[in-house]
Amino acid sequence: MIKTDKILPKVLVVDDDEQIRKQIQWSLSDEFSVYSAGDRTTAIKIFEKEQPPVVLLDLGLPPHPRDAAEGLKTLEEMLALDSLAKIIIVSGNSERKNALAAVDKGAYDIFPKPVDLGELKIVLNRVIRILALEKENIDGRNQYVSFEDIIGTSTPMQEIFSAIRKVAETDIPVLITGESGTGKELIATAIHNLSKRKNAPFIAINCGAIPATLIESELFGHEKGSFTGASMQRRGRVESAHNGTLFLDEIGDLAPELQVKFLRFLQEKVIERIGGRQSIPVDIRVIAATNRNLAEAVKTGAFREDLYFRLAVVKLEMPPLRERGDDIIQLAEHMAATFAKELRRPCKKFTKTALEAIRKHEWPGNIRELQNRIKNALVFAKGTMIEYSDLDLEAPNGISTQQTLKKAREVMEREILKNTLKDTRGNISKSAKILGISRPTLYELMERYELTQ
Repeated sequence: MIKTDKILPKVLVVDDDEQIRKQIQWSLSDEFSVYSAGDRTTAIKIFEKEQPPVVLLDLGLPPHPRDAAEGLKTLEEMLALDSLAKIIIVSGNSERKNALAAVDKGAYDIFPKPVDLGELKIVLNRVIRILALEKENIDGRNQYVSFEDIIGTSTPMQEIFSAIRKVAETDIPVLITGESGTGKELIATAIHNLSKRKNAPFIAINCGAIPATLIESELFGHEKGSFTGASMQRRGRVESAHNGTLFLDEIGDLAPELQVKFLRFLQEKVIERIGGRQSIPVDIRVIAATNRNLAEAVKTGAFREDLYFRLAVVKLEMPPLRERGDDIIQLAEHMAATFAKELRRPCKKFTKTALEAIRKHEWPGNIRELQNRIKNALVFAKGTMIEYSDLDLEAPNGISTQQTLKKAREVMEREILKNTLKDTRGNISKSAKILGISRPTLYELMERYELTQ
């Protein structure tokens, strides 16, 4: 036999019947690296160590093989460890209800018992190809949008990225404007990381989140005994950012008396702590941000004109999410995958109507609002996919808000099946491959929706 260094894709078989495990392992061993386990504890250990991308899981596991509880628990633990794993439930007819419950919890598909080993190979090879395409898609997308952890392929964001590259090379102050939640701190961080100061501190302070009585101490520090409660000397944020970057978020909320003091620092490059007499030289780059119109604030006298021109040497206007085109879809998909891992939840994709609703929504809270809605959907959505109602969004045009979610899904599912069968001229294998399901599952759906070849 000629030896080969080819790395075979890993498959984990979890079944309490040793004979079934051996039979599947023997059948698949020429194309797959097969691991097997007869109980949940062993299965989880192998899953953690070997990280197989595909699992064949029988729900009836010891100590109660006639109860699906142990199998469902195994499913949940595996998806918590790897939300992208494809877990296929191997189910008999009597276990159909439990298998469908498993799919609702994030299982990839159902394969019927008794196992047809030839068909199983076809299904597994299809899943491996899908995994490869998903990885290629994720890798390609990450390469395309990986600009200092900022996702955006739209023209407005590409212009922002270009500006970041230019200003990062200098030390001039930058004022970042835009609506709340558009990612202004991410832009400031990117400028710092691409600058010559990248190895020095990046210190951020929200001028609107700190009480007026404390903000001066936060910025410039204080000496011991300088006021009631000042039990020790403390360096302020300005001093802590020495040689690095100071990011002043919501600079428009800075009190007038502190605007004067900060302007003096920008002119002289020295500070004095509260209660101190020593002048401390500080070398920093200043980046400020606001969701207010500072030019109007200058006209009304709410913000000093001389400080405004000191800070706004370069102005970057962050576009709201509603003006960023398909960036919102990339952001939503990226967030769903990231948050699923953080929350130890199955990674759920968005339905077509959910994506339409995301595009249609105005997003007054911008990226922060999108993050909150997706996290909430991952926690509370009951289906295997995220629907517009899970995001608490309005129904897209053409979808009645009066019909139940279940009915809406059934209508959509039937239409997709019908169109796919029409496109493939009734070819079951091609249709199943396009839909990403097994042939038995496709037959069952065709019977449910009374569709013919």
